[in-house]
Amino acid sequence: MVPQKQKRSTLINELVEYFLVEGFDIIAAKDVIGYHKPVPVVNDGYGDQKDKVPDILAYDQIKKCFIVGIVRVDENEFDSEESLTEYNVFLDQKDKVTGEPHRLFIMIPSAGVNTMTSLITHYIHREYWHRVMIVTSKLSTD
Repeated sequence: MVPQKQKRSTLINELVEYFLVEGFDIIAAKDVIGYHKPVPVVNDGYGDQKDKVPDILAYDQIKKCFIVGIVRVDENEFDSEESLTEYNVFLDQKDKVTGEPHRLFIMIPSAGVNTMTSLITHYIHREYWHRVMIVTSKLSTD
């Protein structure tokens, strides 16, 4: 059985590769060689009230917006209190110059697509749905 920390690292690296293929400029990536660690994002009053650190921060030059990338190692993390707070904090962010809202990309094991889709449609307000992208791992199925 692969340890959680190793699974997380694998998924973060896979999401970095996905972002690069999509043409996003990687600004920071947690524990990925060659990148700085992302800075905490201010929590304006959600959940535990603590600032949250994304796994990846990138910029989409075509859509002119920031991209927040996070990974979920297994379905237990999908709706944890920490995760729900992160979704709110990251979807609350806007570019300080243009006012353009950030987009949220969530990489998950491929077996969790239905569960994550259900969570998003039931927990996240519909006005944010178009800014959430589920990315399924090609390396992790469980």
